Amino acid sequence: MSDSCTHIVPVHTGDYPDAEAKAREILAWFQDRGMVAAEPSDCTLDGPGYAFTAKIQALFIEPMDPRVHDGTTRGLALHAGERKVFHPMEGAELSFVCPGCGHDQGWDGVDVIGAWFADEEDEPACPACGERFHINRYGTDRGGTDTPWAFSNLGITLWNDHGGAFQPAFLDSMRALYGTDIRVVEVHV
Repeated sequence: MSDSCTHIVPVHTGDYPDAEAKAREILAWFQDRGMVAAEPSDCTLDGPGYAFTAKIQALFIEPMDPRVHDGTTRGLALHAGERKVFHPMEGAELSFVCPGCGHDQGWDGVDVIGAWFADEEDEPACPACGERFHINRYGTDRGGTDTPWAFSNLGITLWNDHGGAFQPAFLDSMRALYGTDIRVVEVHV
């Protein structure tokens, strides 16, 4: 069985302020509910993370099949500090739609994303209309038919969370913790 993960990322302009402190607050939220282990371990594919406990199932609408993802790669990873592009990886498509005129740059948007990642340009100009918008205002999900991309210096990743739909209350809790709207990026490796 291949691995998968879900990124939950705040939607904001500029770098998220004091990202490390916010990541610690989010970790405390999971730990206070007994959903992840107290100590980090090698339970994710992107460095140390916090292994899930059985209580993680409370986040999902459908119960988890106990035979799914019974391996060691199952946990919460925190990303704070450097800018990161959170994208769907396997079979990823890129729609990069101007919020002003609707022009879709498609994969030509990679250059804009690279400039954002390098901290060179947060508000790229649309090649069609010339208007400037923050990178997080560009549409990346083909009008809701594809997995969106997200851009931030802060985010969490749930590795092998079973791919079920999240409880709306959980997503509302993440919005409240971040103090912003969020993007949920599903990934298959």
